[in-house]
Amino acid sequence: MDAPGLIVVIPAYNEALTVGAVVAEVQQACTGAVEIVVVDDGSSDATAGAAASGGAVVLRLPVNMGYGAALRLGFRYAASRQWDYAVVLDADGQHIASEIPALLAACRSGADLVLGSRFHPDSPVAYAVSRTRRVAMGIVSRVLRLRRGVVLTDPTSGFWALSRPGVELFSQQLPAGYLDNLLGLSLAARAGLCIEEVPVAMAPRQGGEPSARGAALAFHYVRTLLAVFIGGRT
Repeated sequence: MDAPGLIVVIPAYNEALTVGAVVAEVQQACTGAVEIVVVDDGSSDATAGAAASGGAVVLRLPVNMGYGAALRLGFRYAASRQWDYAVVLDADGQHIASEIPALLAACRSGADLVLGSRFHPDSPVAYAVSRTRRVAMGIVSRVLRLRRGVVLTDPTSGFWALSRPGVELFSQQLPAGYLDNLLGLSLAARAGLCIEEVPVAMAPRQGGEPSARGAALAFHYVRTLLAVFIGGRT
């Protein structure tokens, strides 16, 4: 079998109802050879079986370790494979697979890490979030701009396209906690990687539950902001 031009990493926790459809949509959206990897983060439902039935490679964590740990495992697997570009998207149906070519186009133009932004001025569909989340994301954006010189409208987006340097960096250094994809952006900026955004549409969550809410979500935002802020300038 020829080496795929694209590897797609999908972290999943109790997403049996949606992950199969997400895998199928990725297959339909991507031309050429593509390897789809679902990282089952200790799910208690049939997530692994649904992903495997759809044709994905399944990596399983023995217990629920969180989004960052699942993402890092996926990056470590990706770093061991041969491919041209990588994509990360969620298993809950929020990220629309037909938007993948737009992210890859930016990678092919020289970006190392491309985020699909819900809040970019050119995004085709307005995306509703709570006032608390929007304020928190605004603070994150300002801190990243101040400390890392990176201007982003949607820093919490988990819809990414990456070049090999980005995957190799994250496979070794991405922290393993919730919202630590934000620390990944800080790491990428410090490493001198080119970070860009492209406007995308996103759908409402099709299944599953948010990883954190209320006080827990606020705690994770504050912890992440402090980690980015005290890490020094680029």
